[in-house]
Amino acid sequence: MEGFEGYVGIWLRDEQLVNDVVFSLLFVLFILFALVFHANYPLFMKMIRDVFYVKERLSLFEDIDGNETLFRSIMVFQGLALCSLFFFIIGRAYGQIRDYPDMGMNLLIIGVIFMILFIFYLFKQFLYKLTGFIFVSPEAYKTWRIGYTASLGSWGVLLYFPVVCLAFTEVATGAACVLFLLFYLLWRLIIIHKTISIFNTKVVGFLYIILYLCAQEISPLIFLYGGLNYLYNFY
Repeated sequence: MEGFEGYVGIWLRDEQLVNDVVFSLLFVLFILFALVFHANYPLFMKMIRDVFYVKERLSLFEDIDGNETLFRSIMVFQGLALCSLFFFIIGRAYGQIRDYPDMGMNLLIIGVIFMILFIFYLFKQFLYKLTGFIFVSPEAYKTWRIGYTASLGSWGVLLYFPVVCLAFTEVATGAACVLFLLFYLLWRLIIIHKTISIFNTKVVGFLYIILYLCAQEISPLIFLYGGLNYLYNFY
């Protein structure tokens, strides 16, 4: 008679383990957003207003309690983190990313995706800073920069809808992808509109727009595609 080995736990499928990892990360992000929103409601409303205003105005310089730089940094982090979860779930759904039985491996993959997106974000910020330094005044660039960060933060909030849809509804993959693309295109159109509205007054401004559309909206995507393709080949 074989000896009793004791309780060994309930075996979970690899897919269930990955789903638990995604749910846990999504839950932590939502709690973080709830806390930040509760503590910085005036800054959140100011961020929404900055999405729609394109010219310098009094509210850009209004005195609001709270650390606006920290608040918007958290909003950017949330957007990149949700985007990482979206790509991770989509990669699993279409067989580009395998389900690993190790929680650490899944967290590593999500972390690598986040780092690729973060490096891509920093690279674009460098291009924006360089082009703005050469072609426009510091005041105009500051106005555009505030609008860009506000739009990115607002886009990050909207990403909860497609990510939650993917995480809890397996049959809605196509709808979630369409929603993600719709929000992304809306964000880019807002940025393009802000760019044209702020820098279309002079010939040098028109040159800035051409550089922005070609060098900063198209070329960096090549690096992003290369990074994600490397991740796919590596894993």
